[in-house]
Amino acid sequence: MSRASAGWTLLAALGGWAVGPAAAAGDVDLAKSTPANAGPAWVGRTVGEVLDAAAIERVVLLKALTSTTADRDLANIRRILAAAAGEAFLDEPPPPTLLRLGHADSTWEAVIVTADGAVFGFTAGGERACLRAADGRTGCFVLARPSP
Repeated sequence: MSRASAGWTLLAALGGWAVGPAAAAGDVDLAKSTPANAGPAWVGRTVGEVLDAAAIERVVLLKALTSTTADRDLANIRRILAAAAGEAFLDEPPPPTLLRLGHADSTWEAVIVTADGAVFGFTAGGERACLRAADGRTGCFVLARPSP
Protein backbone atom coordinates (compact mmCIF):
# COMPACT_ATOMS: atom_id res chain seq x y z
CA MET A 1 0.00 0.00 0.00
CA SER A 2 1.39 3.38 -0.94
CA ARG A 3 1.73 6.17 1.55
CA ALA A 4 -0.92 8.19 -0.27
CA SER A 5 -3.52 5.40 -0.16
CA ALA A 6 -2.68 4.66 3.48
CA GLY A 7 -3.21 8.35 4.25
CA TRP A 8 -6.59 8.37 2.51
CA THR A 9 -7.60 5.19 4.35
CA LEU A 10 -6.69 6.83 7.66
CA LEU A 11 -8.54 10.04 6.77
CA ALA A 12 -11.62 8.06 5.73
CA ALA A 13 -11.56 6.17 9.03
CA LEU A 14 -11.06 9.35 11.04
CA GLY A 15 -13.74 11.14 9.06
CA GLY A 16 -16.28 8.50 10.02
CA TRP A 17 -15.14 8.67 13.63
CA ALA A 18 -15.16 12.47 13.75
CA VAL A 19 -18.70 12.64 12.45
CA GLY A 20 -19.70 9.86 14.80
CA PRO A 21 -22.50 7.37 14.56
CA ALA A 22 -26.02 8.58 13.91
CA ALA A 23 -28.46 8.72 16.80
CA ALA A 24 -30.19 5.41 17.46
CA ALA A 25 -33.97 5.16 17.23
CA GLY A 26 -34.37 4.98 21.02
CA ASP A 27 -32.11 7.93 21.84
CA VAL A 28 -33.79 10.89 23.55
CA ASP A 29 -32.85 14.57 23.52
CA LEU A 30 -33.73 16.31 26.77
CA ALA A 31 -31.14 19.06 26.32
CA LYS A 32 -31.76 20.78 22.99
CA SER A 33 -35.32 19.93 22.07
CA THR A 34 -36.92 23.14 23.36
CA PRO A 35 -36.45 26.57 21.80
CA ALA A 36 -35.34 29.21 24.32
CA ASN A 37 -38.58 31.20 23.89
CA ALA A 38 -40.95 28.23 24.26
CA GLY A 39 -43.70 28.71 26.80
CA PRO A 40 -45.26 26.14 29.10
CA ALA A 41 -46.90 23.29 27.19
CA TRP A 42 -49.29 21.68 29.64
CA VAL A 43 -51.26 24.63 31.05
CA GLY A 44 -54.73 23.40 32.03
CA ARG A 45 -53.56 19.81 32.46
CA THR A 46 -52.55 18.01 35.63
CA VAL A 47 -49.29 16.23 36.32
CA GLY A 48 -51.14 12.89 36.39
CA GLU A 49 -52.52 13.51 32.89
CA VAL A 50 -49.00 14.01 31.53
CA LEU A 51 -47.08 11.48 33.62
CA ASP A 52 -48.83 8.63 35.43
CA ALA A 53 -46.67 7.94 38.49
CA ALA A 54 -47.84 4.31 38.51
CA ALA A 55 -46.33 3.86 35.02
CA ILE A 56 -42.82 4.93 36.07
CA GLU A 57 -40.52 2.06 35.30
CA ARG A 58 -37.17 3.66 36.08
CA VAL A 59 -35.83 6.80 37.73
CA VAL A 60 -32.25 7.74 36.88
CA LEU A 61 -31.00 10.09 39.59
CA LEU A 62 -28.61 12.72 38.20
CA LYS A 63 -28.38 15.10 41.14
CA ALA A 64 -29.45 15.04 44.76
CA LEU A 65 -28.48 17.77 47.21
CA THR A 66 -29.66 15.91 50.28
CA SER A 67 -28.09 14.17 53.23
CA THR A 68 -30.00 10.93 52.75
CA THR A 69 -29.33 7.75 50.81
CA ALA A 70 -29.89 7.35 47.07
CA ASP A 71 -32.75 4.91 47.76
CA ARG A 72 -34.59 7.58 49.75
CA ASP A 73 -33.92 10.23 47.11
CA LEU A 74 -35.35 7.93 44.43
CA ALA A 75 -38.36 7.15 46.61
CA ASN A 76 -38.87 10.88 47.23
CA ILE A 77 -38.96 11.61 43.49
CA ARG A 78 -41.57 8.90 43.00
CA ARG A 79 -43.52 10.25 46.00
CA ILE A 80 -43.40 13.81 44.62
CA LEU A 81 -44.79 12.70 41.28
CA ALA A 82 -47.51 10.54 42.84
CA ALA A 83 -48.54 13.32 45.26
CA ALA A 84 -48.64 15.86 42.41
CA ALA A 85 -50.99 13.83 40.19
CA GLY A 86 -53.83 16.32 40.76
CA GLU A 87 -51.65 19.44 40.59
CA ALA A 88 -52.16 21.72 37.60
CA PHE A 89 -49.19 22.88 35.58
CA LEU A 90 -48.33 26.54 36.09
CA ASP A 91 -48.94 29.15 33.43
CA GLU A 92 -45.33 30.29 33.43
CA PRO A 93 -42.26 29.18 31.53
CA PRO A 94 -39.88 26.77 33.20
CA PRO A 95 -36.52 28.14 34.25
CA PRO A 96 -33.96 28.15 31.42
CA THR A 97 -31.71 25.92 33.50
CA LEU A 98 -34.04 22.91 33.57
CA LEU A 99 -31.83 19.82 33.80
CA ARG A 100 -28.55 21.68 33.99
CA LEU A 101 -26.38 19.89 36.50
CA GLY A 102 -25.05 22.15 39.18
CA HIS A 103 -27.97 24.60 39.15
CA ALA A 104 -28.09 25.91 42.70
CA ASP A 105 -31.90 26.01 42.93
CA SER A 106 -32.59 22.34 42.26
CA THR A 107 -32.51 19.68 44.92
CA TRP A 108 -33.16 16.74 42.59
CA GLU A 109 -32.59 16.18 38.90
CA ALA A 110 -33.52 12.91 37.24
CA VAL A 111 -34.56 11.15 34.08
CA ILE A 112 -37.90 9.34 34.29
CA VAL A 113 -38.67 6.37 32.01
CA THR A 114 -42.20 4.98 31.85
CA ALA A 115 -43.36 1.47 30.99
CA ASP A 116 -44.43 2.58 27.50
CA GLY A 117 -40.96 4.02 26.80
CA ALA A 118 -41.75 7.71 27.34
CA VAL A 119 -38.83 9.68 28.77
CA PHE A 120 -39.04 12.84 30.89
CA GLY A 121 -36.50 15.11 32.49
CA PHE A 122 -37.40 16.01 36.08
CA THR A 123 -36.07 18.70 38.36
CA ALA A 124 -37.36 19.83 41.75
CA GLY A 125 -36.30 22.38 44.30
CA GLY A 126 -37.75 25.08 46.46
CA GLU A 127 -41.49 25.22 45.94
CA ARG A 128 -41.81 23.74 42.46
CA ALA A 129 -40.84 20.90 40.17
CA CYS A 130 -40.61 20.75 36.39
CA LEU A 131 -40.92 18.10 33.70
CA ARG A 132 -39.56 18.08 30.17
CA ALA A 133 -40.80 15.53 27.63
CA ALA A 134 -38.62 14.09 24.91
CA ASP A 135 -40.49 16.17 22.32
CA GLY A 136 -39.45 19.38 24.12
CA ARG A 137 -42.70 20.16 25.90
CA THR A 138 -42.10 21.51 29.40
CA GLY A 139 -44.09 22.52 32.42
CA CYS A 140 -43.73 23.22 36.12
CA PHE A 141 -46.00 22.58 39.08
CA VAL A 142 -46.11 23.52 42.75
CA LEU A 143 -44.71 20.91 45.12
CA ALA A 144 -47.15 19.60 47.70
CA ARG A 145 -46.35 20.65 51.23
CA PRO A 146 -45.07 17.78 53.37
CA SER A 147 -47.49 16.40 55.95
CA PRO A 148 -46.76 17.57 59.52
